[in-house]
Amino acid sequence: MNSTSFSLPAAPVAKLEQRRPLARPSSTNLKANDLVIVIVAIFAIVTAAWAMTGGWNQLSNGWSHAWRAAASLTGLYTSLFGMVGLTLSARLKTMERAIGLDRLLIWHRIAGDTMGLLLAVHIFTAIPAEMPVRGGFINTVLDFTGREPYMALTAIGSALVAVVVVLSLKDIRNKVSYETWYFVHLTVYFGLAASFSHQITLGSMLSNDRYVRLVWVGSSVAIFATALFGRWWKVFGSVARPLHVRAVNKETDDTVSVLLGGRNVLRLRGDAGQFVMIRSLVRGQWWKTNPYSLSAVPTTAGLRVTIKDRGDASSATRHLRVGDRVAVEGPYGVTTPEIFGDKRPLFIAGGVGVTPVCALLQRLPSDSRPTVLLRARHENEVAHLAEIRALAARCGGEVFVLSGRTAALKGKDPFSAKSLSRAVPELSSRVALVCGPTALMFAARKGLREAGVSKDDIHMEMPWW
Repeated sequence: MNSTSFSLPAAPVAKLEQRRPLARPSSTNLKANDLVIVIVAIFAIVTAAWAMTGGWNQLSNGWSHAWRAAASLTGLYTSLFGMVGLTLSARLKTMERAIGLDRLLIWHRIAGDTMGLLLAVHIFTAIPAEMPVRGGFINTVLDFTGREPYMALTAIGSALVAVVVVLSLKDIRNKVSYETWYFVHLTVYFGLAASFSHQITLGSMLSNDRYVRLVWVGSSVAIFATALFGRWWKVFGSVARPLHVRAVNKETDDTVSVLLGGRNVLRLRGDAGQFVMIRSLVRGQWWKTNPYSLSAVPTTAGLRVTIKDRGDASSATRHLRVGDRVAVEGPYGVTTPEIFGDKRPLFIAGGVGVTPVCALLQRLPSDSRPTVLLRARHENEVAHLAEIRALAARCGGEVFVLSGRTAALKGKDPFSAKSLSRAVPELSSRVALVCGPTALMFAARKGLREAGVSKDDIHMEMPWW
């Protein structure tokens, strides 16, 4: 992008006085442990149903029956983990407010990896279970890949699930573009649906018990519908009711801030510390979406995000022009000002991670006395630095820029427990927010924990991609 800054003309005073914060996100009493308990209870109920419908007896009735029992149980668990993964990715408001979208999507990834492992075990146990009654290995494989009714679809669905799981492995995921991974990932919906029919026709627990079958089918349809509509309704809604780029301002050589506004902003609820998913609706970019933290308190005037050019979608988003339409999902996130309570805030940020710091400082009370540690190669690379210093001074706080090899915190590791304790008064009684590159976040978290900061007082949005 060239060095020109685009902004709206100065608004009349009467217009500025009408600017007000958006409605805050709703609260919930749901906790992460509550969700874990529900998931464990569902698995316990399914395991009990499997045992009561003959699965337990089969384990002690010869090798062939034992293989069949194992295949039945692993098949049920594979489906359960698939449904859990779908639910976690549905971005249901109550779950997101309780746990945070980052943690939900990390759990979703774990559920997907476990589903892939169980699918492999299911296939491995199903083949020897069926070989005695199907005439050997070759006939069993042929039956399972199309000769048996519904199994052709199941084979295709299983293959798609396997491809998605393999493509999501970290080493492989890092070698493909986000867009390629994302669109291949979407095929898991068809994969799970295509594999469903054989559970009813071949699964011993479901084919032999009408009541259990009805409960299973009803639950599966409800979960699939919730995931499908809960997730994609938000996408379609954001596209149908887009925001517009109202201003673009250059902050550093490779960073711009973008103000998104328009009448549709009034339908959103949000607060400082949250992030949004942005989909540029310009030609050739509509199918790409990226997360960006809010760099200012969201108001009726619009949402401000600050974008660093890191290639691919971020580069295209950075080149938005005034008037362009943008689909916005969210805001999401649980690192809102309430995390600080009555304790002194500590911010540790690097790179574009300074953006939520800027927004949160706007919401802190004047007597909060925050400490802000900003890591950068050079001071002129820190976006919104003057604004952050002014906001921190308003709250009676201070800002340190840790630049280059000789950072303000003496020592090779500016985030070691020793360095942090020396630089930050009353460190162990602070609430810390850590933002920025993954390496910085993990290093700062390690130093904070070793310095005595409680685990519950360290907050960071975990990388889920």
